[in-house]
Amino acid sequence: MKITTKELTQISIFAALTFVSGFISIPVGPVPITMQTLLVLLTGLFLRPRGAFLAQTLHLLLKLLLGGFQSFLSPSFGFVFGFIAGATVISYIVHKSDGSILSYTWAALVGSIVIYAIGLPYMTVILNVFMGNQFGILDIFKMGMLLFIPGDVAKVLLAVALSNRLKGRVRAFQ
Repeated sequence: MKITTKELTQISIFAALTFVSGFISIPVGPVPITMQTLLVLLTGLFLRPRGAFLAQTLHLLLKLLLGGFQSFLSPSFGFVFGFIAGATVISYIVHKSDGSILSYTWAALVGSIVIYAIGLPYMTVILNVFMGNQFGILDIFKMGMLLFIPGDVAKVLLAVALSNRLKGRVRAFQ
């Protein structure tokens, strides 16, 4: 399938916004609190699955381009891989759903779980294998997920509210 100029523009905008939102950061351990997750959720809610996948893949490439190869050794880099899968899953669920707020919320929650499912094991490998720590599963869960759940719930609600408010205008994007 060919990518239209419109799709390419949307993909680029969501990739750039996700990248820039990473600079809004609160350090709280090996993984900082950022606004990236909100943009990943919005990517999945607004773009088609292929566009969501490409936008977050472009975001990953931007991270590597500006951060270098050592970015792979960051405990939080696994979440960037999770963003690709999460945004794609969200988009797939949304585009197969009835378009209700409940389906958007479900999609965003499932996408958030996908992000954790990829990010936490990666974080474990980096912290324990490459950095020589001996963190247990509970420690990893606390550092990489428990701290973030309240903010992620708020981001899900904000992303769903924004997408519901804008879907009449932004659905024209698709």
